[in-house]
Amino acid sequence: MKKSAAIFALMAATAFASSAHAVDRPPQFVAIAFDNCTELERWRELSDFAAAEGDRIHFTFFVSGINYLADDKRGAYEGPHQRRGASNINFGGSTADVEKRVAFINDMRARGHEIASHAVGHFDGRGWSAADWQKEFSSYAELVNNLTRINGLPDAAKLSFPASAIAGFRAPYLSTSPGLYEVLRQRGFRYDTSQTGEAWQWPEKKDGLWRFNLADLKLHRSNRHTLSMDYNFFIVQSFGLDHSTTRAQHRDEMLETYVDYFKANYSGNRAPIDIGHHFFNYHGGAYNEALKAFARAVCGQPEVRCVSYVELADFMDKLDPATLEAYRKGDFERRPAPEIDISNAFAKP
Repeated sequence: MKKSAAIFALMAATAFASSAHAVDRPPQFVAIAFDNCTELERWRELSDFAAAEGDRIHFTFFVSGINYLADDKRGAYEGPHQRRGASNINFGGSTADVEKRVAFINDMRARGHEIASHAVGHFDGRGWSAADWQKEFSSYAELVNNLTRINGLPDAAKLSFPASAIAGFRAPYLSTSPGLYEVLRQRGFRYDTSQTGEAWQWPEKKDGLWRFNLADLKLHRSNRHTLSMDYNFFIVQSFGLDHSTTRAQHRDEMLETYVDYFKANYSGNRAPIDIGHHFFNYHGGAYNEALKAFARAVCGQPEVRCVSYVELADFMDKLDPATLEAYRKGDFERRPAPEIDISNAFAKP
C-alpha cells in the first residue's frame, strides 16, 4: 500500500513538473517611434497627445541631425561623399524654428520620452564604410553638443543632454552596411532599429546591440504584406498616391492590422510590438489618426507597457539567456488578448 502511494505521489509530482511553465509571463511591450521629426506642428500635436495619455505611453523620436541646423547655417554640415550643405530632407528652418524644436525636444525628454538618432542628412548609407559612418556620427555629435554656437542661439536654447546620452539609432531608408554596427558599438549605442523581421520574434543581441526590428505584417483586409511603418503602408495600399477617396479605408485597415498584430503577440509569446511612423502626414494624415487610435486602444490594457526603445533595452538587459529563450518559446502561462473595441475609433467628439 505504501509502495503504491509512493508511486502515485511520484507520478503526480512528475505530471506537475511537466505542466509547469519555465517563467512568469512577460509584459506586452509596445514601442512606437517617429523618424525625421521636422515639422513643428507635429511636435505640438504629439506633445499634446502624449500629455493627454500621461505615463501610459512613452515615444521614441529618431531625430535627424539637420533638424538641429538652421537653413542659413547649412554649410556647417558635409555628409559622406556629399557636397557641403546638402541634405535629402529639409534643414531646420529659421533659427527661431530650431529654438522652438529644441524646446519641444527638451520638454518631451523631461516627460520620459526618448530622443534617438536618425543620422544627419538622411542619406542612403548602404554603401558606406565604417569611416563614412564615423564622419556622419561625428557631425551628429557636433550638432547636438554645440547647437547654440553653430546656430548663433543663446545658451539657454541648448539641448538638455549631450550626444553621449543618445542610446539608439534607426538608419534612413533602413539602409545599413557592415561598418555601421562597428561604429555604433564603438560609440556606445545600445540598440538599432534598422532591420526587419517576423512579428513574433523577440529581439536578439548582435554586435553588442539589441536589434529591435520592424515587423512583417499581413494587411487585415487582404493577403498583402507590409512593414509596421506608415510609409510602407502608403506604398502597398496606394502606390504612394494620396487619394482622398481612399484615406478612410486605408486608415481603418492600418488600425485593424495593428490590432491584429497586438492581439497575436499578446496571446502568443509576447514579443514586443515595433511600430515606426514619420512626422510627415502621409495620406493626408490618415495614418497619424490610425496610430493615435491604436495607442489609445492598447496602452493601459492589462499587462501592456507602451515604452520607449531605451526602456525596452533596459528590460532586455536584465534578462538571463534562459529566460529570454523561454519567452521566445512562449513557455509561460498564456493569457487571451483583451477585447479591443475600435468601432468608434474615429468618431468626432
